[in-house]
Amino acid sequence: MTADRRILAKARREFDRDVWAHRRRREQWRDRLYEEEPRLKELDAQIQRVFLDALANLSPAAMDAAAAKSLDLQREKAGLLEMLGALPGSLDDAPLCPVCHDSGFSDGEPCVCIKERVQTLQAAELSGLLNLRGQSFDTFDAGIFSDAVDPGQNGSPRQNIEEIRDFCYAYCRKIRPQSKNLLFSGPPGTGKTFLSACMAGAAVEQGFSVVYDTAVRQLAKMEAVQFGRGGEDAEADAERLRDCDFLIIDDLGAEFLTAFTQAALLDLINTRLISGKKTLASTNLTRPDLRARYSPALASRLEGEFLWLDFFGADLRQRSGG
Repeated sequence: MTADRRILAKARREFDRDVWAHRRRREQWRDRLYEEEPRLKELDAQIQRVFLDALANLSPAAMDAAAAKSLDLQREKAGLLEMLGALPGSLDDAPLCPVCHDSGFSDGEPCVCIKERVQTLQAAELSGLLNLRGQSFDTFDAGIFSDAVDPGQNGSPRQNIEEIRDFCYAYCRKIRPQSKNLLFSGPPGTGKTFLSACMAGAAVEQGFSVVYDTAVRQLAKMEAVQFGRGGEDAEADAERLRDCDFLIIDDLGAEFLTAFTQAALLDLINTRLISGKKTLASTNLTRPDLRARYSPALASRLEGEFLWLDFFGADLRQRSGG
């Protein structure tokens, strides 16, 4: 899994801020206990001296004497803390994260404390574009789709969407290098964007880095880099499109078609194919539409390297009045 560097950096800044606040609260609590019982401060100083003296004389006898002395001091300290109604470890330098001891790393990779923050930040960012709370596999209601067999199809829209939903649920639970790229094709209002949101949320929950946006906005970001607009932010956005674990391109085919957008889209898809990163595209285009709109090279990638999932049925947005 590839962590989004921008979100990872933000998670690290938030974690460092919380570590500082945690340490400050403990210092204030320690100062308060020292003020209420000055003997506690004396005991902490004595315990430290005993430890340093033992390090200076590593003979077995000195170590045993130091251990006994330290134990007596610790018992007196515990008794005073109990009288003050404080927990035994109230004066210890306990880290905010017991796994990484506030380093942010564990076993050579970001600690779970950082990963959880990345997941939260990524979900919050996606929520600005998608309704992840309202659009999820848990809220997916196949009952709104017609159960009448659709003319020219092998089944009903409901049966079709249930099969696609089940496949997508299994897919995003464990995105593998051998997983196929996906292409949702179908008329407007047949569930493509809703299911894209379901997959985005589920992939984030599994710890994958996810980027979602429309084809129009994604290509605008790449154009800004190409023509020197947008500065470092544009560069970072373009990098995220290339490097995220799971890229979702919504409304492919709605972009203004130029030689640049064709080349940029082909380059993006090729780059992700070479690196093994997975992409989901959704479009209102049919296969013939796609071949007519795009260059042979781009059309070949979209047809040959993507698993097409066909949506059909009535426009649910019109039925709901939205």
